[in-house]
Amino acid sequence: MFQRIDHIGVVVDNITAARALLESLGMQLERAQEVPERNVKIAFYHCGDGRIELIEPTTEEARRNRLGEGNQARLEHIGVEVDDVPQIMKAVQQLGIELTTSAPVPVGPNLNAWTQPESSNGIQFQLVQRDAV
Repeated sequence: MFQRIDHIGVVVDNITAARALLESLGMQLERAQEVPERNVKIAFYHCGDGRIELIEPTTEEARRNRLGEGNQARLEHIGVEVDDVPQIMKAVQQLGIELTTSAPVPVGPNLNAWTQPESSNGIQFQLVQRDAV
């Protein structure tokens, strides 16, 4: 069902500072963008065969929900590459895993869906169909 880890999503308090850190470690920026409909700024960096996604919430409510009180950063989700997001959404739902949306969500060039952590043993998985949009 899952092909490989596509990326690890890390929620950060300050994306500019986090980007500077990753760049000082020699990581190369793949893309950065604001996603207003999800209330975040994101940046993807290459790290070996995978990627690290930095996520900065852009509203106070999003910051509280995703980062919590007093945290500068935390691991949020594991992005896994799949062939067909709609098909895998149905397959994981048949296993009793709930999703955050009823339909796939386009972000950049990819089609995505996220599991509800409380229905997948506390781990949030992001299903990623690359270059599908």
